[in-house]
Amino acid sequence: MAAMAGWGATASKNEKPAMPDDLRYEFKSVPANENAIICWRQAAAIKAPLNDREKSSIKFCWTPEARPPVSDDLIALKTWLQRNNEALRLFKESVARPNAQWPERNPQNLQPEMLVFSEMVRARLLEAELLAEAGNFDAAAAALKETLKTTQIGINGDARVLHYMVACAGRTLTQNAILRLAGNPKISISTLEDLLRNLPGLDSETNVFIKVLKTEFVSESEASIDMQRLSQDWSKLAVTNSALSLFPEECIRPFKVLVDPALTTLHPKPYDAVADIQVLAGHYRIYITNSIAPWAERCGQVELDREMCQSNLLAEIEPLLRLVENEPLPLSRRAAQIAKAEYLKIENPVGRIFSCSLLGFVSSDIKVFRVRTEREVTRTIMALLIFERRKGRLPADLTDLVGEKILNSIPTDPFSGEPLHYSRERRIVWSVGDDGDDDNGQGGKSHWYEDDAVWHIPKLN
Repeated sequence: MAAMAGWGATASKNEKPAMPDDLRYEFKSVPANENAIICWRQAAAIKAPLNDREKSSIKFCWTPEARPPVSDDLIALKTWLQRNNEALRLFKESVARPNAQWPERNPQNLQPEMLVFSEMVRARLLEAELLAEAGNFDAAAAALKETLKTTQIGINGDARVLHYMVACAGRTLTQNAILRLAGNPKISISTLEDLLRNLPGLDSETNVFIKVLKTEFVSESEASIDMQRLSQDWSKLAVTNSALSLFPEECIRPFKVLVDPALTTLHPKPYDAVADIQVLAGHYRIYITNSIAPWAERCGQVELDREMCQSNLLAEIEPLLRLVENEPLPLSRRAAQIAKAEYLKIENPVGRIFSCSLLGFVSSDIKVFRVRTEREVTRTIMALLIFERRKGRLPADLTDLVGEKILNSIPTDPFSGEPLHYSRERRIVWSVGDDGDDDNGQGGKSHWYEDDAVWHIPKLN
């Protein structure tokens, strides 16, 4: 259903099956005065946005070893920070709220708190950068620790997948900003050790993601398809074409025929919610298993199911398509009557389209494995820099970090189940990435779109 969200998604009287116990999640209402995320929504109403030039120049704050921007850009960033004084105050205060719950679970409704979250994280990282520049390293470290905690609030706040992605992106930026600060030779070793201790526990990530999966499943299951609204949306070509552009080219016209309003009004059950949710439940169980299991044991059944569903559906509706192959869309009543008999042979025609969706959580396990890796790498590089500050050199091997009692165990690459790779000579740490192949630390500017995912250890200049 995720691929078609907003396409007639609203309350209806469709029959619903009982919620499976293993996928059940109870949303508990959080009072506004206790909900940290409400502060973000309030901040959204008053924040000053970054312009394109400022968006580019502010990136130095979370880029280890990057040089500060030219003076004019830095002045513009400082001015932007001052303009957001009140919004930033609300964002800082949110961390004191005891609970968190994203106010809006329907991704089709406006959620200004998500945009302001991303911009206020950037504002806090700029604050930390300016504090470090002034030599206030403990204050800079405190700002980064608090920002890390705030991003975790977003991840834990009954997050759906989009909330999770936004909050994780903020946490990744904050971890990178921590590595930037850690590369400053003037910061004390005790402050570095405190930052390392305050990184969120790695063991929490799987449980958090399983909660996200259940939150998403329950939200998807609660959504319904209002066929009348679907018919109305048909006239909005931008809506229809945008939704169907998620599918391969060969599916576009066939799926437009299946959701044609002149045909859906003739079908006694164009959308079978019970059948759709039963398929969805099976897929979510695989998503959960994939997020827990070793990467090498990943099950690709969901992808196979979707490919099979698509090929079977296209073959099944071929007689229908032949009847209307020369008819313009949307179909006239005359054309719909000609095609009626073949259309009624198709069970759950609209729901079958959802089962062919290219979106959803098919690759969700890749995201959570990447998040785990980013967290483990941050921990590793922090430990390496502490070792270097203590000894005046980097260790020969990651096992030395345990021997020096900086870490309790050797850092592991979630994609291989083996230790992360490390080169003292090249000052890099790397993961094999989702292809599982070690390319000897060969990567590019982006961590996740090259052979290996490679991080450079900041130089203590």
